[in-house]
Amino acid sequence: MVGRRQVNTVSGSVTVQNSTPYTVTINGSTYNFTSDGTATAIEIIAGLDTAVGSSPVGVTFTDNLDGTFTVGPTVVGTPWSFRASPNITLANATPTESYADAEVAMNEDNGTWYALFTDTHVQADVVALSNVIVAQRKIFGTSSQDAAVITTGTTDVAAVLSAASAGRTYGVYLPTADTEYPEAAWAGSQLAYTPGSNDWDFKRAVGVTVSKLSDTARVNLRNKNMNMYTRVGGVNIFQDGNMFDASPIDEVIGIDWLYARLQEGIYFRLINSLKIPMTNPGLVIVENEIRSVLSQAEANGLIDRGWNVTTPDVLDIPENMRAARTAGVFKFNARLAGSIRRIQITGCLLYTSDAADDSLR
Repeated sequence: MVGRRQVNTVSGSVTVQNSTPYTVTINGSTYNFTSDGTATAIEIIAGLDTAVGSSPVGVTFTDNLDGTFTVGPTVVGTPWSFRASPNITLANATPTESYADAEVAMNEDNGTWYALFTDTHVQADVVALSNVIVAQRKIFGTSSQDAAVITTGTTDVAAVLSAASAGRTYGVYLPTADTEYPEAAWAGSQLAYTPGSNDWDFKRAVGVTVSKLSDTARVNLRNKNMNMYTRVGGVNIFQDGNMFDASPIDEVIGIDWLYARLQEGIYFRLINSLKIPMTNPGLVIVENEIRSVLSQAEANGLIDRGWNVTTPDVLDIPENMRAARTAGVFKFNARLAGSIRRIQITGCLLYTSDAADDSLR
C-alpha cells in the first residue's frame, strides 16, 4: 500500500515532439491531445487545456500561456490525484501535510497494512511518525547515516527514540541509509515468514552495503538500541533485531499476530452463528476459538507448550455485564518461546593419561 502527502499544486512542462500523443489523468479520468507536425510547447499545453476543459470536478487545470501549466484542487486541501505521460515533466509544490498526518489519514482510509516505511530519514519526521505508530498495532522501520548515531551523543535520532522507549519502531545505522533504506530490505527478508518462526537477528539482506564499525561504535549503537548491518565471521548480517525499547522485533510481531488471530477467530464465530448463548456451553465455544489460536501459535514457534485457558462460569459474570451481553473475562497463560541469540560454554582442557577422565581434551 502506498500512501501520499497532500500537494496542492503541480507544475508541468512538455518535451516538444511532432505528431505525438500527450496524456494527463486527473482523479482517474484521462485526457489526451496529439500534437501536429509543427508542434510547439504553447500549442501542446493549449490542446491539453481544451481536452481537460471543465470536466474534472474539484480540480483546476491552468494554461500559463508560456508553454507550462499548473494543476491543483479547486479547494485547497481536498484529496485529488494527477498523472501524466512520460513526455510531460512534473514538479510538485511543497507538501502541505506532515508525514505523521499523512500516516493517520492513510490508516483511517485503509488500515489493513502492518509495517510502515517512508522516504524520509529527517529526524523530526521520524520521531513524529514513531509517536503516531506507538498508539497503533503496527511497526515502523527507519534508518540513519548520521555519524552522531555511532557516538555517545544524546540528541541524534537513535538516542532520542531509545530514550523514549519507542517500542514499535526499529532503526538501522548504515552510512548509505539514505539511498539503500536497509530497514525495508531487512523487513522484506523477514516479514514473509510465519510470525513465531524467525528471529530478525543474524539475518542477511540483498542490496545493502555492509558497515565497517569499530568496537566502540558497536557499543554505542547497542546502548541506543540501534541495529546495524555488519560483517561477522565472514558473513554480512543484521544485528541485533530489536526495537528502540530493546524488545525483539520478532516478539512484537508475534504478539500482534496472536492478537489479530484471536480477534479474527472469535469474530468469525460470531458472524457465522445464529447466536452464541450466554451459557456455559456458549462460553466454551469462545474458549475453543482461543485454544485453536494458541495451538497454532505453539505450532508456529511463538509460544511453548504448557499454556492454559481459563473460562469464566456464566454465574460468576456480573449481572450488568450479562445484561450488556459481555461474556466475562477469558484468560490464558503462555510462555513466549523466544529464541537463542547468545551461548555460553564452559570447558576444561587438561593433559592427562587417565583414559577414564571425562575432561575435555
